[in-house]
Amino acid sequence: MIDPILEFLEETYGWAPPSHIYRPINKARAWWAGMWEPFHAATEHHAGLAPRRREMYKMGMAKKVCEDWATVLCNDKTTVTTGDAELDRVLFGDRSFLGGVLTQGNFRGRLHAFVEEVFALGTGAAVMQLSGAQYDADGMLVSAEKMALDFLPADQIFPLYVENGEVVSCAFLGQNGTAFDENGEPLTMLSVHRKLDEGRWCVTNHAFDENLLPTSLPSDVTEEFFVPRPLFAILTPNSSPTDPLTASCGMGASVFACAYDNLKGVDLAYNNFCRDLYLGGKKVFMNQSLIGEDRFGNRVAPDDVAQQLFMTVGDGDLSSDTMIVEHNPALRAEENCVALQAQLDYLSFKVGFGTRHYRFSGDRVVTATQYAGERQEMFRNASRHYLHMEQFLRALVLMAWYFAAELQGMPLAAPVSIAVDFDDSFFIDPAAERERDLSEVRAGIMAPWEYRVKYYGDSEEHARETAGMLAT
Repeated sequence: MIDPILEFLEETYGWAPPSHIYRPINKARAWWAGMWEPFHAATEHHAGLAPRRREMYKMGMAKKVCEDWATVLCNDKTTVTTGDAELDRVLFGDRSFLGGVLTQGNFRGRLHAFVEEVFALGTGAAVMQLSGAQYDADGMLVSAEKMALDFLPADQIFPLYVENGEVVSCAFLGQNGTAFDENGEPLTMLSVHRKLDEGRWCVTNHAFDENLLPTSLPSDVTEEFFVPRPLFAILTPNSSPTDPLTASCGMGASVFACAYDNLKGVDLAYNNFCRDLYLGGKKVFMNQSLIGEDRFGNRVAPDDVAQQLFMTVGDGDLSSDTMIVEHNPALRAEENCVALQAQLDYLSFKVGFGTRHYRFSGDRVVTATQYAGERQEMFRNASRHYLHMEQFLRALVLMAWYFAAELQGMPLAAPVSIAVDFDDSFFIDPAAERERDLSEVRAGIMAPWEYRVKYYGDSEEHARETAGMLAT
């Protein structure tokens, strides 16, 4: 599906990203989904029987890794503020971040799923979609009734121009099933956002039929309009792709792009563990003379009829002939556990969590100091990814402000500062930190009102008043 779009962009706009930078995305998506066919499936050939397809047992750790990174970077404690109470109310809604221009609907859930997909595929984009839009005589967007954000994966993003590593002109494939022609047939929509100068971007819409041939736009879609700022934001993990062309196009790489061998190691160890369990049941081999037949001619083992007396025919010596042999395969549980844990440690290290993120030991007690110390590598890598996440969230805030102030006409000043506060409880033991701050209050290093602001969520004014009343 990508090649016809790339050819269209090349013919229409004179440039398109090279197609080979999208090939790793398919592999990353398959691992994220838990099934990379060339590795996880094999054909078994048994003598006298038809070949049979067999899948490996899998742990699906590629998805787990991305889920964990999304939880670190975007959870219910991640907050964004502008320092303007009215602007915060309009953009973010209530204290639970519901009902705002930016956070309407299931914003947090969609954002978390989006970040997970970005870390799996390497790149993602949020594109503002407007309804009820009005334009002036020059085609400049002047108002809109509603806005929504489309979160798009890497294979629906086509960078056209990059400045200082930042994508400033880009084409986006729209979400499937959002546009239809006059006959009700679904259309594939392509929106091209081009930077013209410092104060203008041009947005051009194109439509393609089911064969990906250019066709007419739906009647309710504007062919081209202009805006004073970009209506999209790109997010990538903060790590350089190994392919220079991918990096030069402003695209990122999957967080497990250099850990495929480790993902294979985990699944090999887990498959061996499960196969040992599957094949580890007791096997009982009986001499044929012990097998009887029922009145229908079906062969019946002694245990099936609870029989205890048998007769043998022939010259065999019962004392020397083995009548029943049992086989108890070794489960090798301990060896398998050690192998699996080792592979998980290697994987954890390669994706930036340190070597002890995934542990399955129930008899190990960890102190707060050990807990914080073991997560220092994860904290350093998270701080690196915070930079891109913070830039992305700021771009979303500016898009929401533009819609509210410029397109809806609300009297809102442009945000002077946008502060993003990430949750650090993954790396710092909350109880230990609170006890430390309490000791600083007792020593006079921290003011009581500061303690109340930090741990009770009081405003500074209310915290100062409450702390003064408690002191008297």
